[in-house]
Amino acid sequence: MGTATDAAGASGTGASARLARNILAALVVSLSAVSFYISAASLLFQGALAPHLSVAIGGALVGAVVLGLMSASRMSLPLASVGAEPATVPVLAAITGGIAAQASPGAVLGTTVVALAITALAIGLAWWWMARRQGGDLIRFIPYPVIGGFLGSVGWLMLTGGMGVAMAQGFTLAQAWAWITGAADLRLVVALGLGALIWWTLLRVAHVLTLPGLIVGSVIVLHLGLMLAGLDLEAARGQGWLLKPFSQTLPALPLAPDLLASVQWGLVAQQAGLMASAVIVATLALLLSDTSLEVAWDTRADINCDLRALGQANLVAGALGGLVGGVSISRSVLNRAAGAADKGSAVVLAVLCLLAMVWGGPVIALVPRPLLGAMLIYLGIGMLKAWVLDSRKRLPLRDYLTVIVMVAVTAVAGFLPAVCVGVLSCCLDFALSSASLSPVRRVVERGAWPSRVERSQAQMDHLRAQSGQQQIVELQGVLFFGSATRLVRDIEALLEGPSVPSLILLDLRQVRWVDTSAAQALGRLFKQAVRQGAKVELSGLSAAVRQALVAAGALTDGGPTVHADIDAAVQAWDDEVLSRVQWAPQGFDDWLRQSLPADSGDQAADLPRRLLAQVEPLRLAVGECLFRQGEPSDALYLLRSGRLVAQVQTTDAATGEPRALTVRTIQAGGAVGEMGLFRAVPRSATILADQPSELLCLRRERLAQMEREEPAVAAALYRLFLGQLAGRLDQLTAQATALAR
Repeated sequence: MGTATDAAGASGTGASARLARNILAALVVSLSAVSFYISAASLLFQGALAPHLSVAIGGALVGAVVLGLMSASRMSLPLASVGAEPATVPVLAAITGGIAAQASPGAVLGTTVVALAITALAIGLAWWWMARRQGGDLIRFIPYPVIGGFLGSVGWLMLTGGMGVAMAQGFTLAQAWAWITGAADLRLVVALGLGALIWWTLLRVAHVLTLPGLIVGSVIVLHLGLMLAGLDLEAARGQGWLLKPFSQTLPALPLAPDLLASVQWGLVAQQAGLMASAVIVATLALLLSDTSLEVAWDTRADINCDLRALGQANLVAGALGGLVGGVSISRSVLNRAAGAADKGSAVVLAVLCLLAMVWGGPVIALVPRPLLGAMLIYLGIGMLKAWVLDSRKRLPLRDYLTVIVMVAVTAVAGFLPAVCVGVLSCCLDFALSSASLSPVRRVVERGAWPSRVERSQAQMDHLRAQSGQQQIVELQGVLFFGSATRLVRDIEALLEGPSVPSLILLDLRQVRWVDTSAAQALGRLFKQAVRQGAKVELSGLSAAVRQALVAAGALTDGGPTVHADIDAAVQAWDDEVLSRVQWAPQGFDDWLRQSLPADSGDQAADLPRRLLAQVEPLRLAVGECLFRQGEPSDALYLLRSGRLVAQVQTTDAATGEPRALTVRTIQAGGAVGEMGLFRAVPRSATILADQPSELLCLRRERLAQMEREEPAVAAALYRLFLGQLAGRLDQLTAQATALAR
């Protein structure tokens, strides 16, 4: 009984300790979080939107409440802090700024709230869809220079946005010139100095209370400065040092009928490009945040789980007028360092944000504008240093220039043009780099390619003499307008060489895609080859590649022959070359007499007869099976006439379905099943009749009897098979050596 009581007490003490740690961590993080939310809202609602600042602050706070409560139990990183984060805010500010500059006074609030809600819904739907499609690895497909340019541009927007918040107006190059000439706004000077101080201090003092202490200390110092300057609260508000007073910070509901009635939908539609940019930037920020916290905390994040949780939370937040949000790296690190025990700290932080939204209006109105601007400025300085200055050490010059150009375009023309420039520059760089690589994997003569068809020695000698007239060109990668030019030059070099091949096989098995320019270039190449006396054939075409060639007119009825693979093309070539020669017919008995090793004495001539006396005749119709893969090996076979094919069961790499792969074709005079019989292992392949065939079957028990009663015949038979096997190995060795070259 006492033990149970002690355990319950210990459990209660542990729960109380965790709750205390979570409350303390949430109090520490809330100072940083709420200060950033006020700064972000001030950046979003400037100019014509400034009178509605309390609505923006309420939207930022309600977004944090919804995200905190909904994601606390479903995030893969329970100590991650969610809410509005730095990367997306400048893009949202571009949306609100564009609306504020054009909307009528009665429509500016409704149009802005609906535009922000649509953006939040778009981000939420995109994240939910990505989670459904397991798209958490998307970041690995985005070029690193574009990511750096994105975040560097966000840093610039954060820096200039903080300057605008400090002065209660948009920051322009005119203010920069005034700074240079010494006529800068004092609020801007204070914000820049304070932002630089916060950034510098956080670099050198790694303590959980550093940022909260700087925020509280800055508020006290700035208010003391206003008092020493003889400014009371009303005078300070009149000169723009403090926010206008308000009692509550409640968001506007996007679905409210009176608000929807005032929306100028044309202005909302004009922001579609920036909304798409917000989706991209928010996604990049979330993926980078998760991967960064993985490294910082030495843990594994389930990015798809976080996409699903935050996507659903943003859908709800957007419907309630909340600001879109994600994972904040700095606040997450601060939350853990402050001693947060579990996901309970996120719930406590959400409750604190809710209290600030309902009752914190008078306190929020006392936060000086220079401090709000400084919070954005210090974040902007950090991002610019990381992605504009420090990235020079880890990026090649060409990639670094992409980052610089994107930041410069953002400063001059805005964020959306910078995104387009970054994507286009990386696409151009990829095209130029790919075009410098030859799509030709290797070029080999026909004689270097191993044949799956067994032929007589005379036929092999004839094919070997003709092999220089047949060239196999294996292609790889993607054929587009850049690499097609390199390919045409390589093929032209073959056609203009000292000896023009009569047949050129282009194998496209490892080509994943062909664009229209490359397909048309191939079509012209086919015609050029015909004019120069060469014939071009194709193999290994995927459905997509075939469709591209047909659409470009490169594959026509009289165009190149298309084979399933190189082996099929080689067999067709060999059959065509051999068909030009009249081969003297040779009976099976004659072949057997010539193939059996010469024996001493008069018995040599009698070996074929004595061997044939031990075998059984067998006939197969077309398609009939001799034996199947995996069956016991109980006999060997000599093919007297016709043709057999050997097939093995394999799995299709693309579909995962089983299929039969032809690995060998056996002509008359060939042997089948001897290795399985000699080694006493199951059949390694399935043998089918490709033509009506006659075979001679020597079963295991007759072979054993032959070894006892006709040892000379058995020895000659073994030497026959070993000689054929040695010949095949010599041929394969020579072909492998040629392919390696």
